[in-house]
Amino acid sequence: MVIAAAAFIIVILHCTGNHAAEGASQDLDYPSWLTRYDEGAPCDVEANCKAGLCCARMTEREGNKCRKRNSTVGQGCSREKWPKNTKYKSYIGGCPCGKGLICKTHGGRRYGTCQEKKKRVS
Repeated sequence: MVIAAAAFIIVILHCTGNHAAEGASQDLDYPSWLTRYDEGAPCDVEANCKAGLCCARMTEREGNKCRKRNSTVGQGCSREKWPKNTKYKSYIGGCPCGKGLICKTHGGRRYGTCQEKKKRVS
């Protein structure tokens, strides 16, 4: 009976796409038909937010909210995902940079500032 139940659950998870082996390399996102929210709205992952926004919390105790991506050189940024060590696109300490900027961290810190990408000299 237990084996039959386990096999049934595996079949259901496989049919609904909830299998880690194939889904691990795919971008974690919600379907395009789900509602995306404006700045300041609660979110679970970046896919809950409208274009140009990210899902971030400033502290571990604060809830996630849709926030603007930092697009000015020198503005604070974060690449630290929350929960830590996950593939979910939600961040702690602020959003990653937008508009072609990169988040440069200093001295092993988790947070940094938005900087222009260095151009390669050929």
